[in-house]
This record gives sequence, structure tokens and C-alpha cells, in this order.
Amino acid sequence: MGAFTIASIFDHISSPKRAASPYTPGFLNPYIYDPSVPLAIVGAVVIPLISAFLVYQFFRYKSWFFWAALIGIIMEAIGFICRIISATDEQDNLPFIISFLMILLAPSFLAAACYTAFSRVVWFSCPTYALSFKTLWCFPRWITPTFVIFDLISFLIQLVGAGQISRSYDRDTSHDRSIEGSEKKVTSGRVILVLGLILQMSCFATFAIIAIRYFFISRFWRDDDLGDWKMWRKLSWMITIVAGLITLRAMFRTVEIPHDKDSGLAYLQKHEWCFWAFDALPILLTLVVFALFHPGRYLPRDYTGLTLNKGRAIQQKEEIRPPSLACSGRVDLRDFGPQDFGGGIGMRV
Repeated sequence: MGAFTIASIFDHISSPKRAASPYTPGFLNPYIYDPSVPLAIVGAVVIPLISAFLVYQFFRYKSWFFWAALIGIIMEAIGFICRIISATDEQDNLPFIISFLMILLAPSFLAAACYTAFSRVVWFSCPTYALSFKTLWCFPRWITPTFVIFDLISFLIQLVGAGQISRSYDRDTSHDRSIEGSEKKVTSGRVILVLGLILQMSCFATFAIIAIRYFFISRFWRDDDLGDWKMWRKLSWMITIVAGLITLRAMFRTVEIPHDKDSGLAYLQKHEWCFWAFDALPILLTLVVFALFHPGRYLPRDYTGLTLNKGRAIQQKEEIRPPSLACSGRVDLRDFGPQDFGGGIGMRV
């Protein structure tokens, strides 16, 4: 009943405003549905505004390691701006193709940003003796390269598949063409796209399990950390929430690709409310979480550069927290902040 209510609301909002049907002869529509102009306007305003704020934070806090997020949010902003252009002029191919590609591929960069952020959190918060595969379920020195490489591979696969589909649409001269029709005509492109989405979903789901597990096991190190509990735990919350949101979005994108038969999960692609509820909304919430818990606000300056000197990171922790602290029982710890390490809130000048 709840899902039906949500569907009814979105279908009402996104109901066709034109007399012509997208399948009416002579009426060119790249979508399978008639896109809602009001919803497109909301997306074209809200997403770019949050993206602009995130760009400001990127330079304000000098979070150079967060470059992948910068690319992703710019792609999302471009995608939703082009969507409003496409929704108001459906006969213009270029805005639709750009919107389709940008919105489809941008989350790969948002996921890569999560990988780098998680790596910095681990190196900053994890006790030296626990930096092992057995404890973390991943190799500490290879957290970012491992997941980013798989993410890049999935991105390239999706790009090839989406490129074939978009070229098929662009070359189709029929008046009732749609992205669904292009997917059915270019079976290879659809298969490649789905494989890329499955790889991305699998990679990020694996990362989500590792990140959420770390979020819980790190509670046992309360007496052994740097006294910065409130500082880096906020980043753990950010990574955990975003991991869930992007995984949800990846699952939707994977199952929405229609099959040859007009049945089953093809419903997800034929109704606009599904796109806004399961793609646009999770990405919007992801950007909001990035803005609220931006890594540059909490990580020391040594941790926000393009590369991290891991040897120096370990030495820095050991200088502040002697090795004997790990087995000395509960102790009174000073509440360190980013400024104690040469950076943090109010220190990016």
C-alpha cells in the first residue's frame, strides 16, 4: 500500500502535460514516458545548488584527495541541467544524451570518493597494531587502489554500453524512438551496460560491508584512539550512509534495464517516479551527506592532500599515543581536534 501511494503521488506529479502521447506518430520522445517539466526544474535547481556548495567546500578545505567527488557532482549538475532542457524540448537529441550519460555514470566517481575517504579514516583512527587484513577485511595500503580500480573498470564498461545505446538512439530516424527501443535494438550495448552496473554494485556492496563493519568494530578502540571520537566518527557515519544510498541506486539501475519481453522490471524504466525515487533521491541525499560531513572539515591537513604519507601517519599517531596505551586499560584522553594535526575546521587558510 505504501509503495502504491508513493507511485500514485509521483505519477500524478509527472503526468503528461501535453495532449500528444510519446507513441503518437510524428511526436519525437527520447523517453519511454512524458517527462515532468516541474520535476525537471526542481532537479535542475536543487542538484546544481548543492553541487556548487560542495565545490566551494572542496577548495575551502583544500580536500584535494576528494577530487573524484568533485567530478561526480559536476557531472550530476550537468546531467540534471540537461534534463530540464531535454524535458522542454524533446526533439533535441544532444541534451537528452548528455543527461542520460552524466546521470548514469556520475555515481562511479561519488563511489570512488567514498573509497578514498574511508582509507583516510582508517589510517587516522585505526590503532597501528590493528592495521591488517585480518582485522579490516582488506589490505590497509591498498584500500583506495583496489576499489578505485574496480570502480574504474565498471565505469568504462558502463560507458561502452551506454555509448552503444545512445549512438543507436541518435541514428534512429523513426518518430517513436525511445531509449528503451534503442536498448532492445542494441542487445550487446544493453548486456555490456548491465555487466558494468553489476560490477559496480558488487564492488560497492563489498565496500559497504567492510565500511559498516569497521564502523562497529572501531567502538572497541575507544580507549586506544587519539581522543578524536567525535571528529572521525562523523566521517564514519558519512561513509556508512552514503554506502547504503549508492548501493540502493546501483541496484535500481541494474534491475531497471528492460528485458525483451514487455513485462516484469521494465515497469521501473517506464514510470518516471521510479527514476526520481530510486536514482535522483539517493544521489541528492548523498550530496547532502557530503555537504554536512565533508571530510575536509574533520581530517588533518596531512590527510587531505592527493597522497597520504602512511609512514608519517603512523609515526604521528605513535608520538601522540604511546604504544603502551593499548594495554593500559581505561585512561583519560585529551580530546584532540583537527587543529592539533595542522588542519581542520577553521584552519583551511
